[in-house]
Amino acid sequence: CLGAPPMIQSILENLPKASAVIVGEPSEMKVVNAHKGCLGIHNHIIGYEVHSSIMHKGVNAIMAAAKLIEWANRVNDLNSAKEPSSIASLFDPSYTTAHTGKIIGGTAHNITARDCKFDMSFRILPDETESFWKKDFLKKVKEIESQMQKIYPKAKIVSEQSIFVPGLRPEIGGEAETLVRQLTGDNETNAVSYGTEAGQFQEKDYSAIICGPGN
Repeated sequence: CLGAPPMIQSILENLPKASAVIVGEPSEMKVVNAHKGCLGIHNHIIGYEVHSSIMHKGVNAIMAAAKLIEWANRVNDLNSAKEPSSIASLFDPSYTTAHTGKIIGGTAHNITARDCKFDMSFRILPDETESFWKKDFLKKVKEIESQMQKIYPKAKIVSEQSIFVPGLRPEIGGEAETLVRQLTGDNETNAVSYGTEAGQFQEKDYSAIICGPGN
């Protein structure tokens, strides 16, 4: 999904626009007309090191990061309890998820961590926007950063977007879907929770669909 956006732009500038885009992700030759978007935000928490016996005078970057990760847990609980929309009900799980899969930080067990780094990633339903989730997360980042700076004014959290892939929405009468259904004979509606270049093509007004061998 890194090379696709400049490739799509080059196609638009130099070639006739195709009427249909088939993204060959492994779908067992089933027609997939929807996928979630993906937003990644890299976070570097910078705290203040002191001995853990006087931890109230320091800022523990790992413990600050833990507050943001716990925010993600609460988001997942709230989202999972919502009544899913018609598009959301196509997915498993049927809601936007927030996830941290790796965290790095700290010096020793008896020192408040000066540094902590982790990625927060969102798998976003195609009827929701990445700007909403980015804004919501960064609001929490500012809240935690403010708490840190009350103890040590130079403490901070640096958050930078690392990736965004738009979701794929079902198209009413889409040429790509019509074509692939004729070729495969598949009349079912399928959605996947991973992201593909199909959303990037659709963002540029292409009719796009996912279909390929394997799983």
